Amino acid sequence: MQTRAPFCLQTSLHKIALTAHTRQAVVVHFKTKIIMNINDKYFELCYIRRIHEFAKIDQYKEWTLGKARKEYNSLDEFYRTELEISQDMLIQLRVEFKRFNDLYSKYFNEQRKELFENQKKFLEWYDKQKESCNYCEITQTDLLKIVAIRNGNLTLNKKTKRSKGTLEIEKLNPEKGYTFENSVLSCPFCNNAKSNLISENDWRMFFVPVMKKYLDSIL
Repeated sequence: MQTRAPFCLQTSLHKIALTAHTRQAVVVHFKTKIIMNINDKYFELCYIRRIHEFAKIDQYKEWTLGKARKEYNSLDEFYRTELEISQDMLIQLRVEFKRFNDLYSKYFNEQRKELFENQKKFLEWYDKQKESCNYCEITQTDLLKIVAIRNGNLTLNKKTKRSKGTLEIEKLNPEKGYTFENSVLSCPFCNNAKSNLISENDWRMFFVPVMKKYLDSIL
């Protein structure tokens, strides 16, 4: 016959098991919280305060201009110190933020800064655009094909602006700001031609069908 442990011992063992489980849950909770805090802090420093040069550190720390260069050998050292993390963790953070960082580098300006104040919301908005023009529906891939067809420059006069064929962030209503509700991706063709002279509805009704035919003829 199998001998069972006394009831009081069973209860004690159960409590120990629960305590160990609780401790593990608490550890996981605090680790997750720490990681989230580090991510939030990194986001604030890098994308809200935009600390990409020593002068920005001086401003952030309220130091006299030039002190940051004496305190830190590099910007990486500032981030490691401020976040209290290792270089490996800093590298990992940059990997995690790479997609947002690439889009930030491509599209950020002062007028659009509201769009970039929340990484999650911006990426959700961007994914909804499906990397295509909100009007004629040409994709980023096809725009790059046109760039290649035109020998590496989208423009006919070979100027730099719009030369790479990058989809642009356009305001549906020119009188309103760059909000998620009022912003869409637009191809350079539609954005340049529509400008602030033609309403969204009129552009769709009178010009989009013709634009689609024109772009199809190039491809």
